[in-house]
Amino acid sequence: MIQGDFDDTGIRIVHFLSTQGVDAVIPPMPTSSHELAVHHEGYHWIFSPFVDGRTGFESPLSEQQSIRFGQILKSIHSAGVPHDLQEQLRQEDFSGPWCEKVMELDREMDSDLPRDEVAEKLIDFWKRKRGDILTLVERTEELGQRLQVHDKSAFVLCHGDIHPGNVMIDGDSKLFIVDWDDPAMAPVERDLMFPGVGLGLCFKDESPEHIDLFYKGYGEVEVDSVLLAYYRNERVVADIASYGMQLLNEVGNVEDRKNGLRLLMGQFEAGYEVEVAGRTYEEMDK
Repeated sequence: MIQGDFDDTGIRIVHFLSTQGVDAVIPPMPTSSHELAVHHEGYHWIFSPFVDGRTGFESPLSEQQSIRFGQILKSIHSAGVPHDLQEQLRQEDFSGPWCEKVMELDREMDSDLPRDEVAEKLIDFWKRKRGDILTLVERTEELGQRLQVHDKSAFVLCHGDIHPGNVMIDGDSKLFIVDWDDPAMAPVERDLMFPGVGLGLCFKDESPEHIDLFYKGYGEVEVDSVLLAYYRNERVVADIASYGMQLLNEVGNVEDRKNGLRLLMGQFEAGYEVEVAGRTYEEMDK
């Protein structure tokens, strides 16, 4: 049930994948008039089968599930999306859309406005990590410019946010890919940035064995190191922008904001997202 603006791209993609034999999605159940969603009493209604399960953050993948996850992602990337549906999808342009927002937030950190406790803690943390934050933005913009000439003919359907929280595991150990809010036509690296920084369901503790098992399921692929570096840096920039806006919004729920601050700070811990983004950048083919 959705109120307000409604974009049916995600449910159209899930419906399409289910018709292509991808059984790791939860497709909407069409109405008697063959609609995937209906508008009634100010709401958009979507009906889907109920799946009782836990997310990947709650239930680490087994060896077989790691292989299966690779197979599922390969089937998504291999789906031949019809032209009309492709046109509805976001097309990757390597513009680093969150970079400017982070720079706006950076300027705001030096204002003398009175702030509540959560915002003050963000500002203090931001100033201590300012060098790292600005470096992430610089890398993202640099790599985005470098990728402007990238061949777009090889773009595939990407989930766009396939972290462990969007992998659901039911009582029979079956995997489902959920939360299709931002599908895109993009290089495979858009999704493949996650193995190595999250497939094992904890950014820090993922074992090399699980990454190998993922690629055993996915199959051979030549990962472009520049694309991988762009996406891993761009992802952290997007998170910093999102958390920054949430934490400076003093009318937001205080507990949610405290949790957001904890998650943002966690990305800067040793072995987590910021370090991984930096290492990927340093190791890429230059």
